[in-house]
Amino acid sequence: MHLKGIPVEIHISWLLIFFLFSITLALSYFPTVAEGLDSSTYWLAAVLTTLVVFASVLTHEFGHSLVAIREGIPIKKIVLFVFGGVAQMESEPKSPAAEFKVTAAGPLTSMAIAIVTAALYYLFLSSGQLIGEAVLFIARLNLIMAVFNLIPAFPLDGGRLFRSIVWYFGKNILLATRIAVGLGSVISFVAMAFGFMLIFFQGDLWGLWLIFIGWMIYQAGQSSYSQLIFKETFAGMKVSQLMSTDLQTVSPDDSLEQLAEYFLTYKYGAFPVVYGSTTHGLVSLQNMKKVPREEWSENRVSRILTPLKDTLILHPDSDAADVMMKMASLNAGRALVMDNGELVGLLSRTDMMRFMQMHMVLGSD
Repeated sequence: MHLKGIPVEIHISWLLIFFLFSITLALSYFPTVAEGLDSSTYWLAAVLTTLVVFASVLTHEFGHSLVAIREGIPIKKIVLFVFGGVAQMESEPKSPAAEFKVTAAGPLTSMAIAIVTAALYYLFLSSGQLIGEAVLFIARLNLIMAVFNLIPAFPLDGGRLFRSIVWYFGKNILLATRIAVGLGSVISFVAMAFGFMLIFFQGDLWGLWLIFIGWMIYQAGQSSYSQLIFKETFAGMKVSQLMSTDLQTVSPDDSLEQLAEYFLTYKYGAFPVVYGSTTHGLVSLQNMKKVPREEWSENRVSRILTPLKDTLILHPDSDAADVMMKMASLNAGRALVMDNGELVGLLSRTDMMRFMQMHMVLGSD
């Protein structure tokens, strides 16, 4: 599905919260606030209300997206998942002002929906009526969404607004992110501690939600900071600037005994498998574990290698930051670098981490 050209994806976890919302509204909330109706009416109202709620979430993220595009930041996609939604930007905002505007658009959108639906309820509807209670529920939920997102726990909207302010005064996005993530971590741990207190002292299982939400915010903040470090470190760099070009290759006809000698001699974790001018794939220590040691002499590299079609292939002109993110998401330790079908290098996460360490010690210059 696309919304104004922006891809919209629904994560499978969204179905969980959809069912929870629908069940809660149909079996508990609506029968309490609008009595005397049959169950099918409650279920229909519950499903429709839940769909409107998630349309509100989508509108919140669309608000972010429209302002981001206006600020020159492409939007990769919008994803709806168990905790709401996220507009995935292809790059960080270029200035504190841009980040402030992009971030503020989401809560302002939710607040606008809350005001409009609340006005609709108080002007034209009344309590005790199913449609009125559904509209009031939507108003309250959008207000909660706006307020919750303003909590200054990065990467929530409030945390991003806080980062934009620190960035404006400190002139350093990395420092601003570190401070925002630090504040977000404190808030997350406070939420988790409060959750444990609710469970152990009051037996309130809602504490589990606080623990879970706190942990998710903490993890998201740490992940966002790590990604920013990667992007800032490798900004403008190409794979060709980081890859290893002095390659030691092995033949698909080599025995596994010979391969073991290569591993011991060169201390590499993997070798490109090449015969003549043809690259067949990659062979690693992990591949060797598939074959018992006593069978090494009678087996060839061709039996255990990861074929080229299953190997991550990069182009030397690929963006290094994007490649790092891709390798991390695929849990790929290394990739072959090829240009027009010819093997020109090997890039490993070790190469990139070594460069990051040098960058941190010596500086970007």
